[in-house]
Amino acid sequence: MKLRPDKSTFGRHETFPLRFGWLPKSLLALGDCPGLFEHPEDAMRRLGIGRNMVNAIHYWLRVCGLVSFEDKPARITDLGAALLGPDADPYLEDDATLWIIHWLIAANAELATGFFWFFNRFALPRFTEAEALSALTDFAAAELHLNRAASTLKSDISTLLRLYAAVPGRTDEHLDALLAPLGLIESDPEGGYRSPRAPRPFLPLVALEFAIAQRFAAEPDQPALSVRGLLYAEGDWAAPGAVFRLNEDGLMRHLDELLAAYPGRYELRDTAGLHQLYWLDQRGPPEPLKVLEHYYTGELN
Repeated sequence: MKLRPDKSTFGRHETFPLRFGWLPKSLLALGDCPGLFEHPEDAMRRLGIGRNMVNAIHYWLRVCGLVSFEDKPARITDLGAALLGPDADPYLEDDATLWIIHWLIAANAELATGFFWFFNRFALPRFTEAEALSALTDFAAAELHLNRAASTLKSDISTLLRLYAAVPGRTDEHLDALLAPLGLIESDPEGGYRSPRAPRPFLPLVALEFAIAQRFAAEPDQPALSVRGLLYAEGDWAAPGAVFRLNEDGLMRHLDELLAAYPGRYELRDTAGLHQLYWLDQRGPPEPLKVLEHYYTGELN
């Protein structure tokens, strides 16, 4: 989703980072009982969690776009089925699924504004929690024209760090640090945290392909995406390079892999000094759901 000053969300996670079993268990439970989240007591009993956790799961399902709560009863979205459905990765066993979940969170400027800000706007490779909080506070005031309570913004920073950074000696990190294996934020032995851009050779190609497909889908009339725009979040859209913490060399290597994997679909061109990624297929730009279906089922799109 595009960053909009009139649509932003902070602190709705009840200070609970997304945990390992929450998404798969929730989708399985919703398949059996679509009205699960209409009755918190039923959700508490069925999922074996407390009321605040029910609210947190509800939030993370919305952030990732896996469940639509606009309809009554709630329904699993096409994205939810394509990512965690029975024909995809229902038990969250594939590393690529974690990378895609990360993209879905960090690209959601409306429902996870603090997370969007961190990965798309916050550029310090080394920082303390206090520095991140100060920068987020400045961003909310200057760019969104919001005066959010310090406790609300602090909860976003704290929850983000618990989700992404494994801290030595923390006994609950197996519950909280779901996305720590991605290595996007690490505890700094000298104090604070590190989140540098790097080549990231182990980034699954499908995660980058899915992110690029979503960027094309967001602006369907655009025949190309600028490579600089893919690397840096210069406007109000998430940038795959920023979200995946890729440096320029890493992004170009992954784009070369994408072109090699799909000859005749993508092309890199220099036009009037502007380096751009073009989509060549006459059928139109890539469909994000087709990218997932191709990956998880092996069906050609």
